[in-house]
Amino acid sequence: MKNSGDVKKKKLTVSVRTKKILTAVLAAAVVILIVMTAAQKLGNMTVTTFTADVKAYFMSLGSGDGYPYSISADTVRNIRVNKSNLTLLLDDKTTVLTSSAKEIMPKSHTYSNPIMKAKGSKMIVCDLDSGKFRVQSGAEILREENHKNNIMAAAIGSKGNYAVAEYGDNAQSVLLVYSKKGKEKFKWDFKDERVIDIDLSSNGKYAAVAAVKAQDGEMSSKLYVFNINKADEYIACFDYPGTTLLRVNYVKGNNIAALGDNLKSYIKNNSKRQDDIKFGSDKLYKYCVASNGSSALVLSKYGSTSLSSLTFFNSSDKEKFTVDFDKEAKWVDTDGKYIAVLFDSEVRTYNKRGKQVGTIYFTGEPQRVTVDSGRTYVLTSVNIKSYKTRGTTDERQVSE
Repeated sequence: MKNSGDVKKKKLTVSVRTKKILTAVLAAAVVILIVMTAAQKLGNMTVTTFTADVKAYFMSLGSGDGYPYSISADTVRNIRVNKSNLTLLLDDKTTVLTSSAKEIMPKSHTYSNPIMKAKGSKMIVCDLDSGKFRVQSGAEILREENHKNNIMAAAIGSKGNYAVAEYGDNAQSVLLVYSKKGKEKFKWDFKDERVIDIDLSSNGKYAAVAAVKAQDGEMSSKLYVFNINKADEYIACFDYPGTTLLRVNYVKGNNIAALGDNLKSYIKNNSKRQDDIKFGSDKLYKYCVASNGSSALVLSKYGSTSLSSLTFFNSSDKEKFTVDFDKEAKWVDTDGKYIAVLFDSEVRTYNKRGKQVGTIYFTGEPQRVTVDSGRTYVLTSVNIKSYKTRGTTDERQVSE
């Protein structure tokens, strides 16, 4: 009897121990699975930002109260999309709204005139009224600085490197490019030109800079291309007389798309300028450049906002379609797959081939529209609303 009891006790002990081991193994597997899912969801993580991005993913778990999300449009400076989440730059903070309108990762700031440039979960937030700026990734502020001179433009790269342009003591503008660890890698003085926009190449080696100046009574611009590992020289410079460049973006490797008030320009491999697309008598009214380099432009016909057109270019700068409107388009947005155009009480959505795939009739005072694949978000004066991108939604019938 005693021996039999010992055997049963041993079997029971082994069973409990095995259960504990299996539980630990399963728990570890679940953690690994969640981390892998987070890595897939957040994308392009480095060793520096891995912890911040995984923390952001765990914070996003759970549901919010859903859309519409109450917010005053007067406080919203910018809206960007990252993996089904909305990143908001507000007057007093940056914050993120999940697909269920759950607010996560609020980070306050004291900037009086803030701007935000973002790539994925990485962003740089600057104050145009001072030399203050900070670099963020996910839920973490990675770096915060306060330069002596005011900032006029900024950029962040997909590798985590970043750049700022500021007023100079002995130059109109000074470009500073930093590594992801905050080490200064490149500096360039623009004697009599003001930097308008900057972008960094996906491999982290190059910087494209749009700069403007007044010349002979009119505005002119230059597009500079720098190798940030080579000091005291630029590898290319392109002139745009009579044009004010507004935006510059690296697209598809080392190709550059530049947008001006009266033309669109494309540079292949940092060096070969293609024929510019000129707007003629039309005026650039609204525009959006997607993260993949495709762009949507709204032009006012003959300078009249009541007659407008939408033109979409893919990431290779090929014009895919043009649609004419007989009313004012208040905002345009694209994620590269869909294009959304905002009117007074209506949003029209198009696929990248130019087919209209959705119509949204909404209530409220329209401010801007943001499209993220299957969802389209409308900022009104008092809230953010979420709709299906495809199909017809008529909110007016519900409100009546």
